[in-house]
Amino acid sequence: MPIIQGDISEVNANLVGLWLQLLATGAYIVYLPHCAIILTRKLRQGLSRWLPAVCLLIFAATMLDVVTGLVMAYDAFAIQGDGEVPDPNVIYGNPSSKLSLMKNAMNIVVAILSDIIIVYRTYIVWNLNIWAILTPVGLLASDTALGIWAVWTLAQTMPGNDISATVTLRVRYFFIITFVLNVLCSGMICYKIWRVQSLFPREFSGRGSYTGRILEIIGQSAIIYCAHLLILIITNCMGTNYFFMFIVPLPPVGAYVFSMIIVRAQESISKRRLAAPPASLRFSSATSPRVPTEIALENVSDSEGEDVPRSREARVSSNGGNASPKEGV
Repeated sequence: MPIIQGDISEVNANLVGLWLQLLATGAYIVYLPHCAIILTRKLRQGLSRWLPAVCLLIFAATMLDVVTGLVMAYDAFAIQGDGEVPDPNVIYGNPSSKLSLMKNAMNIVVAILSDIIIVYRTYIVWNLNIWAILTPVGLLASDTALGIWAVWTLAQTMPGNDISATVTLRVRYFFIITFVLNVLCSGMICYKIWRVQSLFPREFSGRGSYTGRILEIIGQSAIIYCAHLLILIITNCMGTNYFFMFIVPLPPVGAYVFSMIIVRAQESISKRRLAAPPASLRFSSATSPRVPTEIALENVSDSEGEDVPRSREARVSSNGGNASPKEGV
């Protein structure tokens, strides 16, 4: 990146980024056992293996990225046996080295896996409506192609062959598409959660205030991750080395946010079931005696835990001839 006045050096930006990465990794590891317990319980209840597999891949990629960052820092600052003073610019300034390629690849892998989770979460929240995720799936495909292309371009970088401008442009487009995808999916999830929560009287919703509802929505969407992506896009467009400070901790931040989505989604369901009134009470104009439905990790169910019929005919039959659309969180 071009040097701008008052900018931090690339080496210092990577070093600060490593500290932030370790902090984010610690937060992720603290949250990880809770997420693992929920996924294990859901597997016993019939959850398909794909979601735990994706979470396991995110964990492996995040840990590999941390280890790679620590090895790079040691190589950059360690004094060798001959007493030669190390030059960190040699380590951090070579994008085609094995360690740099590994870190960049893990950034792309975790981002794509996180995008897969948020797209699937949107699919579940929107009651398995395939039309609702056509645009997110298209963005996901474009994002994946751009990410692979960017890493491949970095691998082709040779001494004297400066293609940093080309790589920077592709990385910028990658994060822009990722940002648009996550904002779109987060907006759709927030809208659906807020709409369903509005069907519950406050005394039965498990949340006593609008602030609580907003915090729950933030916990069940990727708003924090979107904010991090926005910072990456701004710093990349400005051409400042602060970009490296925020790109380094991206994998653990993404892993933490999407683990939090899984945990918060389950906690929200548990609290709502504890606060739910008898099934004979009605919260909407629907003729069905059931309370509004909820969306768990991978299934659509009503507040009593029964699967919701997905076809119109099944809904008509279960409601005594009156179709009533159901919504979930």
